[in-house]
Amino acid sequence: MTEIHISAIAPRVGRKLLWPEKMVAPFAKGTLARIDALRTDGEGRTDFIRDAVEREIKRRAAKPS
Repeated sequence: MTEIHISAIAPRVGRKLLWPEKMVAPFAKGTLARIDALRTDGEGRTDFIRDAVEREIKRRAAKPS
């Protein structure tokens, strides 16, 4: 039987999603400007917010009820 080649390029598998959960959150006026003023070089807004949320989760989880 003859092989049929549709493309010379082998199919690739996509990469795994690093952040599969998404959320849209409104912020009070001026919050994003305050975040931008505190970000380090090369740090994106999303990274800043993600890190802040993770720190708060850890803080609350460690707090006795």
